[in-house]
Amino acid sequence: MNFYKKRREQFSAAMADKGVSSAIFSPSSDFLYLTGSSRPSSQRIAALILSSERAALLIPDFEKGNDSNLDDEIEVIPYSDSDNAIDILSSLLPSKGCVAVGHEMHADILLSLQHRASYLTWCCADTILEPIRRRKDSWEIQLIETAQHMGERALCRLLSEPLIGHTERVIASRLAELRLQEGFDSVGNGIVASGPNTALPHHINSDRPLSKGDILMVDIGGTYRGYRADFTRTFVLGTPPEGFSDIYHIVLSAHMAGKAAAQSGVSAAEVDHAARQIIERAGYGSYFTHRLGHGIGLDVHEPPFITSSNRAPLEIGNVFSCEPGIYLPGRFGVRIEDLLVLEENGARSLNTLSKDLQIIPV
Repeated sequence: MNFYKKRREQFSAAMADKGVSSAIFSPSSDFLYLTGSSRPSSQRIAALILSSERAALLIPDFEKGNDSNLDDEIEVIPYSDSDNAIDILSSLLPSKGCVAVGHEMHADILLSLQHRASYLTWCCADTILEPIRRRKDSWEIQLIETAQHMGERALCRLLSEPLIGHTERVIASRLAELRLQEGFDSVGNGIVASGPNTALPHHINSDRPLSKGDILMVDIGGTYRGYRADFTRTFVLGTPPEGFSDIYHIVLSAHMAGKAAAQSGVSAAEVDHAARQIIERAGYGSYFTHRLGHGIGLDVHEPPFITSSNRAPLEIGNVFSCEPGIYLPGRFGVRIEDLLVLEENGARSLNTLSKDLQIIPV
């Protein structure tokens, strides 16, 4: 049976369990998950319509060739610019019942549909699809792990090159080039922070040049066959500043505590607490200013979110980041991030790059 057809059947069964008769998805990661087709969102309507009876794709007529990799089980329904796409889309919906809508549908499309099909009720498709997407299969895990290793190789290549005197932006550009060479389909700028900029968890790369004695934080990822990589390492360029080694090892201990706590049935909040309490007991709790981690897959941030407010139990097949940090304003910051996959015996890191304190000779 077709791989994506199995996913749609699993989703349809979950819809039936919740009493939902149909679902609509605009181009998005959900759309990709259910069809294998990655198409950008645009001004013109494109929509996947799913029910127990059919899977249909409504698209502009001149875009028919863009989804050549769709399986034969999906009925393609083209429309022209002279057609009313909302009328056609509403005609593909049931005459009664509840329709689930993907969260990335544009508000104007949804509001027009609700006006046109006022006899229907509506709900968010996330409540049905998210639990399915959270549980990664072996194929998905392999792609994410492969992507992690490509990113690590790119970073190791960067660290073998001269860094002193180059700006954060220049280094980020070089690292993007190296990641593409390693096989990523696409990459972003990532975070390249140096010196006091490392105290900003989501620093925006700047024209600050790197100097001897700087802390260097690199947070990168990329997309490989639709799936995402994401990891962070923090280094020292030469002699570390006072107190840095102690802070680094506190963060590393927190990371390992979070990894050890991650077990099937344990809540995300408990995992966050296991790491956070290490930092709090060391007196730096107020300097750990974000959640411990996030799920990852077709989206770089997706459930499960490893935060103190998430009481939901983790499950085998969940893939998520573990990225504690301490950020001392005006001085430096440290973050150490791996991606973990939850297996029967606990969490396994998808990274191989050492997390030990690494001093880059300059």
